[in-house]
Amino acid sequence: MATTSEVRDQTPSTRDRLYGWKTAAPLDHSHVPVTPIELPPGPRTPGLLQTVLVWGYRPHYLPRMHEKFGDTFTLNSAPVGRLVVTRDADAIREIFRTSPDIVHAGEGNSLLRPLVGNNSVLTLDAPEHQPARKRLLPPFHGARIARVVSLMEEATAREVATWPVGQDFPLLERTQALTLDIIVRVVMGVDDPARAKRLGDALRGVLSLGISDMLMWVAPGLHRYWPWRNVIRQLDYADELLYEEIERRRNDPDRASRPDVLSMLVDGDADPAIVRDELVTMLAAGHETTAVGLAWTFELILRHPEVLDRLRPGLDDDKDPYRTAVVKEALRVRPVIYNVARRLMEPMQLGGFSLPAGQFVLPSIAGLQTDPRIWGSDAAEFRPERWEDSDVPSHAWIPFGGGTRRCLGALFAQTEMETVVRTVLRQVELRTVGDVEKQRMHHITVVPKHGARVQVTNRLA
Repeated sequence: MATTSEVRDQTPSTRDRLYGWKTAAPLDHSHVPVTPIELPPGPRTPGLLQTVLVWGYRPHYLPRMHEKFGDTFTLNSAPVGRLVVTRDADAIREIFRTSPDIVHAGEGNSLLRPLVGNNSVLTLDAPEHQPARKRLLPPFHGARIARVVSLMEEATAREVATWPVGQDFPLLERTQALTLDIIVRVVMGVDDPARAKRLGDALRGVLSLGISDMLMWVAPGLHRYWPWRNVIRQLDYADELLYEEIERRRNDPDRASRPDVLSMLVDGDADPAIVRDELVTMLAAGHETTAVGLAWTFELILRHPEVLDRLRPGLDDDKDPYRTAVVKEALRVRPVIYNVARRLMEPMQLGGFSLPAGQFVLPSIAGLQTDPRIWGSDAAEFRPERWEDSDVPSHAWIPFGGGTRRCLGALFAQTEMETVVRTVLRQVELRTVGDVEKQRMHHITVVPKHGARVQVTNRLA
């Protein structure tokens, strides 16, 4: 069996992924009948300004575009170019139901390829995507997730024990630390404290990549220069530690009895590069998103005392339906990601418009989930009780995407959020600090502007 260093020499480096990354390839659709193109209307401001407004997330820019142009509009934003954004429920349903051979999600996530690799379920498309997705299904089976709930509770208890009493702090920073700890210990199964800290610190560096760091995606040659040279070293170091954990697990005689996800991914024939990409995919998709979702959930709970009062009696119930409703409602009114992306491989009629092959389409999670025509006049309000209604429009709840590309880790994320909420509220009493949090963009996630500042007022356990 190859040593860790030999395996590392045979697998793609950060530079390999960087130079191998490419934007969407041109399509050969000469065989497709020519049809008139009719794009939705959109702003006429310069593309550079639109890019700044989208990525800088002037909080109401995209909602205002819906107000001005309707359910579907066209943007021009780097690095992709022309984008069609829609909150039309029928159009979104059609996108999710259309064959994955025609609607590509992997190309919509292509910006992640230098980080997650070429084997990631996020960046693969048909026909390679389905086998990769099938490989990841067993670790996210409900029974398997139930086995690690106690580990999530332990990680949460350790984290909450460090929170100061009577002192303000941004909760988002603590939920980020917690969800990373859960990934290192629960997903990757690193139970040695020293190794867990070393790996956690390295992965935290990977997750701190900024927009300026990602200039290398456009100009890979920047990796030779500071500060991008340091970014490459940081990413390579994280890979080194990941390959060490993969090799350690392959040699573990008790691997079959372990509950962590890594133990299920590793077998005698597992390609270390594929396992590495799967681990980084779970890190990229499951760390920041869950941390932000938790911060928003507590921000909403603490500012609605009636919700908190109703939550408390169910804290001893492993499966309190109201707690589930609270988490689902938080993800509805404060979606962590504003939209998802798909690329059309063939021309498509969508929402009354004729879109060409190659067009990127963005179903709007936030737009659909707060549409008063679907959710009622109180669509913007945080009201968990709506999930007790038999006619709740769950088809318009898509925080994890939809169709064949719906997030594999959806159940894991929801279980993690409910477990953290339950454990925190059993251990401490919290109060919010400052005004109601506004939204701002952080990379691709929509976060509380001030980090959801809170204060522990009392310890209960």
